[in-house]
Amino acid sequence: MSDNEWAIRAEGISKKFGLTLRQSMKFGLRDVARKLAGRLSTSSVLREGEFWAVNDVSFEVRGGEALGIMGVNGCGKTTLLRMLNGVYAPDAGRIQMKGRVGAMIAAGAGFAPMLSGRENVYVNGTLLGLTTKEIDGLMDEIIAFSELGHFIDLPVKNYSSGMYVRLGFAIAALSSPDVLLMDEVLAVGDLNFQKKCFEHILKLKRQGTAIILVSHSPGAIWSVCDRGLFMDRGRALVDGSAEDVIRAYDDQNSRNSVTSNAQFDKAVAEHEGSSKDGDTKAEYGHSKGGTGDVVCNSVSIHSENSAVQTGEFKFGESFLISADIEVLQPQENLLLRFTIDAVHYRFIATIDSYEQGLHLKTVPPGRYQLKVQVQNPNFRPGAYTLNVGITRKEVGVHLFYWFSAARFIVTHPNDIFLYADNNAVMYLDSTFSLTPIEIDDSGMIFSVSRVD
Repeated sequence: MSDNEWAIRAEGISKKFGLTLRQSMKFGLRDVARKLAGRLSTSSVLREGEFWAVNDVSFEVRGGEALGIMGVNGCGKTTLLRMLNGVYAPDAGRIQMKGRVGAMIAAGAGFAPMLSGRENVYVNGTLLGLTTKEIDGLMDEIIAFSELGHFIDLPVKNYSSGMYVRLGFAIAALSSPDVLLMDEVLAVGDLNFQKKCFEHILKLKRQGTAIILVSHSPGAIWSVCDRGLFMDRGRALVDGSAEDVIRAYDDQNSRNSVTSNAQFDKAVAEHEGSSKDGDTKAEYGHSKGGTGDVVCNSVSIHSENSAVQTGEFKFGESFLISADIEVLQPQENLLLRFTIDAVHYRFIATIDSYEQGLHLKTVPPGRYQLKVQVQNPNFRPGAYTLNVGITRKEVGVHLFYWFSAARFIVTHPNDIFLYADNNAVMYLDSTFSLTPIEIDDSGMIFSVSRVD
């Protein structure tokens, strides 16, 4: 297939489902009855009790091109892939595919559990359009690639999820498909097998195979795909470069994380009863507590140039923390501290009043507004949590503490691409240079001109 020819074409495709099995069956029977009666189908109309799993999505993929599809769980990625593979018929729109299609949508999908791995190779190979002779010629290669060895003759019902993936990928990829569809199934395999799979995927791509990869891994999308789709609630919100799609996916994940964690924190607080009667004398392990001598009534995070509370900042943007502090008993050597957590790490940063030069030797009872200006933070894009701690310099007991007092998001910049790594939390601005070196006859090393 020529690289300039499209291999996959989707034009305004949509798919809907009923919210319950009963509704799905009712609407399905109605649609079948209308078709049998020769009446127009209502499948393209959303009825009460239905929702669009995929809604008006269009794209083309050429031979030798890889399209990555990203989105949070429930956005419609797998439904879209199943429509492309013919598992579902679209309720609206049209799908066109050219050539042999290999697909991996779910581990073990299409396998007969009572048959052996070898027998399933013949069954799946036949479904892909291979002749028995062609399957015979590929059998040794499939067994070697899947690394199943003598387990190839074991009934697949006894396979682990990793063994399913190994065999399924080997069949789909080694059959020389013109189109390869892959859902997030390779994540089940070990690292060495994943590496081997991605190397083979790139080989197929160079040979002209059109590839669609659905993945939650920014690294996989960025390394394999030429461009991508970012889906949300059934719609393709971003159709652009792999970098654009990764940015949109990470920012959406961060927003969802802040929303869901805030709801969880609220439920925990209600369960603990920490908001009742102003009681803060809870033991450690609760979200809020302390001796009760000092109370933080509220915490908010603002943009540097705005007094309006916000939970989202641009990459590198300075921000302002505001807190309402109430001192109930006279305090000496008061310490006000904020700590910041990332998704996978606690206390990645600390903001301490004493370290920053605010030495509160005597603080009389009263209500105070605390403001902390954070200049040029170098947090990588992602979701972060702000915690509050108030103590005295010579006392190790918290006068007040508040875990998850506020949350904020740092969004991706548009002018640079930060390779997404969920375990990285700080951005280090640096300058790279690569200089060739030469070794003379005496073994001495000397450098030559810089490589740009």
